[in-house]
Amino acid sequence: MAEKKVKSKPNTQPKAAVQPAVAEKPKAVEKARVAEKPKAAEKAKSPEKSKQPKALVRWWRETMGELRKVTWPTPEEAWRLTKIVLVVMFGMSLVLGLLDFLFSWLIRLILS
Repeated sequence: MAEKKVKSKPNTQPKAAVQPAVAEKPKAVEKARVAEKPKAAEKAKSPEKSKQPKALVRWWRETMGELRKVTWPTPEEAWRLTKIVLVVMFGMSLVLGLLDFLFSWLIRLILS
């Protein structure tokens, strides 16, 4: 299907009207915000031990949630993949053992 393109209307308002006017803050509001800053600093200085159990609980919940999303292999698929890993591991051990034997033989030949 053909999608219809929606054209936005051009901004016909003057630039002064687009920008919101900055209202002056009442002094009471400024004083309240100044008073809040030390409280925030005190909270930042509080020990992290009080937050640790919450962090551990959150970590556990997130971990369990992620484990629920995992697509686990069937037993047949797991056994097939295990066989593949064992065959590759056996083949690589033979190749590395053969290379080790050849290099040892070459070094012995050079040094003798």
